[in-house]
Amino acid sequence: MIIGHEREFALVVRALSKGIPVILEGEAGTGKTEMAKEAARLLKRHLYRVDGDQELSSLKIQGWFDPPMVLSKGYSWESFLPGPLSQAMTQGGIFFFNEVNRAPSETINAVLTALDERMITIPRLGTITAEPAFGCVFTCNPLDRVGTNPLPQAFFDRCVWLQLDHLPLEQAMAVVQLRTDEDDPELVRLMCRITEGTRKHQDVVKGGSIRAAIFMVKLASSIRSQGEDPCGEMLLKEIAKSALTKKIRLRYNSELTEEQVVEDIVNRVLGISTEKKKTA
Repeated sequence: MIIGHEREFALVVRALSKGIPVILEGEAGTGKTEMAKEAARLLKRHLYRVDGDQELSSLKIQGWFDPPMVLSKGYSWESFLPGPLSQAMTQGGIFFFNEVNRAPSETINAVLTALDERMITIPRLGTITAEPAFGCVFTCNPLDRVGTNPLPQAFFDRCVWLQLDHLPLEQAMAVVQLRTDEDDPELVRLMCRITEGTRKHQDVVKGGSIRAAIFMVKLASSIRSQGEDPCGEMLLKEIAKSALTKKIRLRYNSELTEEQVVEDIVNRVLGISTEKKKTA
């Protein structure tokens, strides 16, 4: 189920149904992967996933030959082990390339032929031509700077591009409730407000995502089942710090630590002023 990005989701489905590759750009937790999965489910196509990293080679996505099989069968289709791209093409599925900008440039370039001509050539074997239902979805995070490579213009020329943003509070609450089955809307609201606060705090350049809110609700529910109040100041700060401290990035000139920022956000959400804390 897609909540809050219905128009973007409709465009993704239309693009894939016409064989147009899609690039989904957005921060972590904005629903890029969920959108790809839901589109595949709606179109009744299998999703073939690969995650980008510096070790990902073109062989890993296209396919490779099994050495023992080559010795007995030679270079043939029987000795060829298809990668996710080859599988998606031959099975008429959706090739889902997560965090494509984390892959080496030569690996990204190896996908271009499949996007443009809907075919790839396997050395010593032949050509794989895509079935009509073949589609591609790529994701990238614009805030990732370490271990990433800029996508070539030729890549964007072959795709439609969509930007996904974090959901506003009410829609975020609906997603968290759906993912946690939490019956207390005020608990869900509290955790979503704290998470949203990390994206609005003056010392933060990268805030937490809806995943953090989901984690906090689940932790709070566990604490509540043991007879304690998870919304008390001390426990709430423990929950928030455990879920958010390593998920935020501060400005280079911030005088606070990540834990202090999370604590400050919880104070603001609870209406506890800094002056009152100092007086206490």
